[in-house]
Amino acid sequence: MTEQPLRADDSELRGLLDGRWAHVRERARDLLQGEDFAPVNGLSMEDHRALTTERLAKLAETGMQTYGFPEEVGGSGDVGASVVAFEMLVTDLSLMVKMGVQWGLFGGAINALGTERHHHEYLPGAMSLDIPGCFAMTETGHGSDVQSLRTTATYDPKTEEFVVHTPDESARKDYIGNAARDGRMAVVFAQLHSAGIDHGVHALMVPIRNDDGSAAPGVTIEDCGPKAGLNGVDNGRLWFDQVRVPRTDLLNRYGDVGPDGAYTSPIESKN
Repeated sequence: MTEQPLRADDSELRGLLDGRWAHVRERARDLLQGEDFAPVNGLSMEDHRALTTERLAKLAETGMQTYGFPEEVGGSGDVGASVVAFEMLVTDLSLMVKMGVQWGLFGGAINALGTERHHHEYLPGAMSLDIPGCFAMTETGHGSDVQSLRTTATYDPKTEEFVVHTPDESARKDYIGNAARDGRMAVVFAQLHSAGIDHGVHALMVPIRNDDGSAAPGVTIEDCGPKAGLNGVDNGRLWFDQVRVPRTDLLNRYGDVGPDGAYTSPIESKN
C-alpha cells in the first residue's frame, strides 16, 4: 500500500508565515488586489504622479496609515503593524516610497522629535493627508551627512521666531520626496543658532506652499524631474531665503529654545 504524502493546509501555512501581524497582511492583500491599485504602464511622469497621489489618498481612507501613530491623536500605537503595512506595498514602488515619505519620514519625524503639542497640531493632518509633507534633510553638498548640513535656523528673540536660511547652493535641500508637487509643510533639518551659539542640527516645521499650491514666501522649489522606476514620486529641491517660523515650531523633544533665546536639552553631549 502506497502512503499518501502529507499536505500542508494552505491557510494554516500562510498564517504561520504571516506571523503576529497576519491580519495586517491579509488586509493589505485584499486592498492591493482591487482595481484601484492595479498596475498601470506607459504613463507620463505627471500622470504617474497624479495616480500615485490618488492612490495614497485611497490608502488614507483605509486607516492603515494610522498604525504607527499615538492613540491619543487617532493612531493605533502599533509600530510593527505600520512596518508590515509598508512592506506589503512592494508591488507599487512609487506608492511605497510616497507612503514612506508622508507617514514614515514626515509623520514619523513629528512623532519622534516633537512633543505632545506638535502631535496634536500636526499628526491628525499628516495621517489624513490634510497636511502633505516632506522630510527635508538631504542637501546637495552633503547628502545625508547630518552633522555637516549647512541650512541654518537662527533664533530672533525680538519676534520669538526662527529664521530658516539656505546660505549657498551646496546647502539646498535636494531629492526631497513630495517637494516638487504635493508637499505643503516640511520638517526641515538645520543648524540651530541662538544667542550666538551653534547648538547643532535640529528639526523645525516649515511651510513650503500656500493653500493655492504656490511656493510660500521665501521658499524656492525646483522639480528634480524624471527618475528610473519611481516617476510617481515628486522629488524636488528646496531653498529658504530668511523664512520665519514661530519658536514653537521647533520640534523640541530633545532640545528647546526659550523666549529669551536660552537653549536647554535633556542630553548633555552636544553631539
